[in-house]
Amino acid sequence: MDKSLINTCNECGSLYYQQTSKMSSLCSECSHVLYGYELCIHEFKNGRCEKCYWDGSVSEYIKGLKQAKS
Repeated sequence: MDKSLINTCNECGSLYYQQTSKMSSLCSECSHVLYGYELCIHEFKNGRCEKCYWDGSVSEYIKGLKQAKS
């Protein structure tokens, strides 16, 4: 995987590796919560997932959706 291609998620604002998400403008986490796409099994080191580069950010909207599912 080419980890040099980094995007910024339009929903949560986190940087993420472009190849780790099925959507071009959303990180794996947000695309999973919003559209049901495959979720990265995050492995955090130094504040970022080593697999997808997500930093754990969540928007208020995503936070609300996650709380509603709980």
